[in-house]
Amino acid sequence: MHPHATRPPLPADRAFRAAPAISAAVPADAEPVIARHFRMLLQLSIETEDETCQLSRRPLARGTTDFVSETLAGARDLEEVMRRIARAYNLLHGGSFNRVERQADRLVYRIDDAGFPFAFDADPDAATTVMEGVLIFVHSMLSMVVSSPLDPWLRMVATRRPGTGAADGLLGYWHVPVRRHANAYLLEYAPGAAALGIPPDLGTFTSQDVYARILATIDARQADAAHGDPVAQVRSLLGGGITDQAAIARRLGLSVATLRRRLAAQGADFRTLRAEALARRATVLLANGRAVPDIADTLGFCDARSFSRAFKAWHAVTPAQYRGRMRGEPQNNEA
Repeated sequence: MHPHATRPPLPADRAFRAAPAISAAVPADAEPVIARHFRMLLQLSIETEDETCQLSRRPLARGTTDFVSETLAGARDLEEVMRRIARAYNLLHGGSFNRVERQADRLVYRIDDAGFPFAFDADPDAATTVMEGVLIFVHSMLSMVVSSPLDPWLRMVATRRPGTGAADGLLGYWHVPVRRHANAYLLEYAPGAAALGIPPDLGTFTSQDVYARILATIDARQADAAHGDPVAQVRSLLGGGITDQAAIARRLGLSVATLRRRLAAQGADFRTLRAEALARRATVLLANGRAVPDIADTLGFCDARSFSRAFKAWHAVTPAQYRGRMRGEPQNNEA
């Protein structure tokens, strides 16, 4: 097992400052603030010589990420990489917090923080924010080791955070649907991602390398938002699960009124684009075998009945009838 840090810890109030402050300081859909979040974590990890930033009672010495990356040598595909990462961090953290689940329709990296030795006693939002940052870190690690882009394979992210609505805080990082009130933190990929190849000459990488990738991704998105086609930008964000007009306007650095004008100049309007995106996503989730209540929750509807009404307005059939049509079954009136 990798040696733990031996440097005396920072005073509790200083070490604790990271997690709770992040939750309060990251306003909705402010990617530059997300970038500052990860720069802060990078600085804390260097200053404390602890890659958990002293947010865990089991500190991990600087170089832990290097050690984990070394265990990936010779891995055949992404699924094997995921399992090795999960096993390594379980050993380092002293518990079974990470697990990889392979099913016919999905590949999931699961993190359950129940019993995790957080080094602070705080509002649950603080621990939730820490874990949402861990999801970004893990996805970025995985993206660094595959031979082809991983983002297109990511289908959904899940968090313990309660509530519904626009992706906020660190959740604004994701361009896929975010499911809240889950029983664990999840990265869900399409099943084909399991076979993605790993370069035979894969080298080691550090936590600084992972943070650099996260920051580069944020910078690239900001540049795209500043210069891209507003209709394409809105469709991209809607496709990623951000369906609130004000949230999308903030992501693009615009007021809602300016966003409306720019869309209107191209003969588009937000309501129609949003309906199109939800209609497309709903059919994909149905095709993947998801239950109607689960789809309703994923898409932000208050219940399955309201989703079914919307689906029928979009496609002139109920979700059950649509699924039956795909299977070649006789149509019925089941909701």
